[in-house]
Amino acid sequence: MFGGVCLCSSVSCDARDESVLFAQMRPRCGATHERSRQFLMCREAPPFPHIHSSEQIMTTSLPIAAPGGAFLVEPTGQRHIFTPEEFDEIQLSIAEQAHKFMEKEVVPHERLLESKQGKADEVMVDKLRKACELGFALVEVPEQYDGLGADKRTALLLCEKLGANGDFSVTYGAHCGIGLAPILLFGTAEQKKKYATRIGTGELVSCYALSEPGSGSDALAARTTAVLNEAGTHYIFNGTKQWISNAAWADVAIVFAKVDGDKFTAFIVDRDTPGFSIGAEEHKLGLRGSSTCQLIFNDAPVPKENVLGEIGKGHHVAFNTLNLGRFKLGASVIGGAKRAIQESLAYATDRQQFRTRVVDFGAIREMVADCVVQVYLGEALNYRIAGMIDARLEGQDHTDPKVLMKAVEEYVIEASISKVYSSEALDRIIDRCFQWHGGYGFVEEYCIEKFFRDSRVNRIFEGTNEINRLLVPGTLIKRVMTGRLEIDQAMADMERRIASGDLPALPADDGLDRALFALQRLKWLAMTVFQAATARFGISLDKEQETLVGLANLIIDAYAVDSAIARATQQDSDEAVSAVCKVAAYEALDRGVVASWRLMECIFDGHEDFSDWASKLDKLSAHVPANIVRLKRVIAKGAVDAGQYHLSAY
Repeated sequence: MFGGVCLCSSVSCDARDESVLFAQMRPRCGATHERSRQFLMCREAPPFPHIHSSEQIMTTSLPIAAPGGAFLVEPTGQRHIFTPEEFDEIQLSIAEQAHKFMEKEVVPHERLLESKQGKADEVMVDKLRKACELGFALVEVPEQYDGLGADKRTALLLCEKLGANGDFSVTYGAHCGIGLAPILLFGTAEQKKKYATRIGTGELVSCYALSEPGSGSDALAARTTAVLNEAGTHYIFNGTKQWISNAAWADVAIVFAKVDGDKFTAFIVDRDTPGFSIGAEEHKLGLRGSSTCQLIFNDAPVPKENVLGEIGKGHHVAFNTLNLGRFKLGASVIGGAKRAIQESLAYATDRQQFRTRVVDFGAIREMVADCVVQVYLGEALNYRIAGMIDARLEGQDHTDPKVLMKAVEEYVIEASISKVYSSEALDRIIDRCFQWHGGYGFVEEYCIEKFFRDSRVNRIFEGTNEINRLLVPGTLIKRVMTGRLEIDQAMADMERRIASGDLPALPADDGLDRALFALQRLKWLAMTVFQAATARFGISLDKEQETLVGLANLIIDAYAVDSAIARATQQDSDEAVSAVCKVAAYEALDRGVVASWRLMECIFDGHEDFSDWASKLDKLSAHVPANIVRLKRVIAKGAVDAGQYHLSAY
């Protein structure tokens, strides 16, 4: 999924709060900013978790920005990572107000939002504009354009809180995420001045138009054309865009078209452009409260000054925007997963069968534990990305789009992992929550039915999960080949250990030592398969998509578990957090061992070199004995007692 009443009158105000909340965020744009300021300052400060300092925590400042992909070769915990336990008072207050907004303005009305009457009355637009009045869409807009100029951690936290409802989350993301980022990153000073503030305040609603009826994943195969007129003043647009979120109510669109037949280019197109029309609303499986229509161009003249970026460089606009959007989607769907867990635990606690609460059956508690594990990992890996980007921006000109794009591009691998892991975690979580409802999950009376419909598309937009899986090893290979990622030393160390029989033995079951053991074995398995695949296929590896997807799965698991354990070692890890890390690491290693053998068998397929590689795998393969049932019971108990996901305090 892409998820307000002003409570100033009902929540006490403290004048001290204003200086605290806005020392780093100085909204300065008239009435809208004044309403945002009043809303955010009028609140009771939520409790902030104590950050424990130990030998494992060298600093609580921003993390050292690791190279993208370094998690695979660096020791876990070598670098400090940003975790949710480190949110400051400003960030927590914004999160609190976003939560209140969703609780008051959106969630109670979600059935109205997706109804025919709600769509006809454009209730969603009203909700979006209320969110804009509160400053939510201005969070990433630079201060020079009357925005808040916040960092990526804050933006990600806001996305998570607004992810409680899929319809609103998609609308918000299409508006001020992919609908605004291209202007902020590639727009001229005049374009930013004309559009950025007006989109941020909700005066204009934006959308992003890349896909076409004949080109989805293959975006560069677009057939929409833009031909410069004889006067040289306008580009004449012809073509159709498909699956465009916010289309029905957008005032402005980011549209991609081909100039001179082959120059893929981005444009800003205003709604009132002659020859530009909106198609009928799609009848969708889910996200019915959001708008999805075609954009149709029939000799539509777009002013020359509305070219966004450079002619023929539209792919830079498209892909950099998607890189940003991917880990924002990751955070949004984790927000949706948390609400699904809370709503479903309430039902399963109330409902009894065989004179026992549904939530007290062991089979159900195992599913509860699985949900908690996936959310904890999702939080860890998403905020780690935001922290690394912010660290790279530290001390640099944040308003320089080139600086931002370079920082974001560094973590393309991690962004794709975020999108894949989080969207699939959401689907698995909702499937389990649906099961707790039994037959009642299949009717509209309960919100899990809507979650079930809304969640599926997350694996398709922002780049299908298959495309993103291919990007993970594909980008890794390019970075190794160009020297951007130093993997040779890690591989040489692994080879030395294998040859000398110096592989670490299974440690005693103490703390997270065994989880770290499992994670290191998983990383070595991934590196071995990577090494084997590149050696066997060489430059033709890009044609072996099944192998690349399998390798991506190993790398995704490694990043998720690495992020969780690194997070746990930086906080006061209680029994439940330790149990989460153990379950995640042990189960990932089990999957990794089986997958590595299958991949290696397919890579060599009877080739004489297989025996050498099989010998390596045999030495690296391991199993960590553990009572997974006991660990999951510990995890589930905390969630059941709390009535919600319970391992974060924001």
